[in-house]
Amino acid sequence: MTLQRPEDQGDARRKRIVDYYDSCEIDYRTNWHLDECLAMHIGHWDETTKTLAEALVRQNEVMRIKGKITAADLVLDAGCGVGGSSIYLAGSSGCKVVGITLSHKQARSARRLAEEREVHGLTAFQVMDFSSTGFADESFDVVWALESSCYAPCKKTFIREAFRILKKGGRLLVADGFEIKASYTPFERRIFDLWVKKWAVDALESLSVFRDHLHETGFVNIDYEDITENVTPSSRRLFGLAIIAWPLAQLAEVMGKRSKIQNDNLLGAFFQYLVLKFNLGNYGIFYAEKN
Repeated sequence: MTLQRPEDQGDARRKRIVDYYDSCEIDYRTNWHLDECLAMHIGHWDETTKTLAEALVRQNEVMRIKGKITAADLVLDAGCGVGGSSIYLAGSSGCKVVGITLSHKQARSARRLAEEREVHGLTAFQVMDFSSTGFADESFDVVWALESSCYAPCKKTFIREAFRILKKGGRLLVADGFEIKASYTPFERRIFDLWVKKWAVDALESLSVFRDHLHETGFVNIDYEDITENVTPSSRRLFGLAIIAWPLAQLAEVMGKRSKIQNDNLLGAFFQYLVLKFNLGNYGIFYAEKN
């Protein structure tokens, strides 16, 4: 038996994430208004939103307000995708944003989109691991992680890196899914795994453990807002899309028109709704400050 070195395991993990997003970008483009909203997140539904496109933009707005982001801030968009949140923040707040992603394809797309939307002077995009950035201590006013911290193999390592690169008084914003039960039956764990692993995530963090990591690292004024109710309409929409598309998607895979990664993405879309439906996990926003 050949054992993988830790660095080899890390390379394999990063490749899985990059392959997932690069392969499944077509699904986000077709079904999730990617070209319009540049969003690869679930969205936030409330009294101000009537359409998916509005909910996708609203998620950025809700986090911007919670993070008290202004033109004076330098923001790290940790796991920036195609740059949607970075471009939104630069355009809405006038702040400077550095977006980092593991995907060279996403970084190129983000640069192009920022130029098209005339915020390239306020944004920069790099290929980089957000758990080990190489940025100097106390470089940023805000670290923003919208549905990206889940990809950290060790969430505490990500939190420590965010703390290190934040200035005193800096803010950390994390919007993501979390485990909420002390233990899961094998059936419940199977449902969870059929969601997260199909989306190239090793595992979600426990809500209580993530909060403990923040405390232990030194963050203060920690707040968690459960917005599961606000993301459920999008979750239900993904569930419906998966059911409708699955028969044709299987046929397309047999014909060589879709990949296994793309169809695994559909399976994940099916099971993510069951996690919320059966109250196995929730979705929320953490806010924390560096003292």
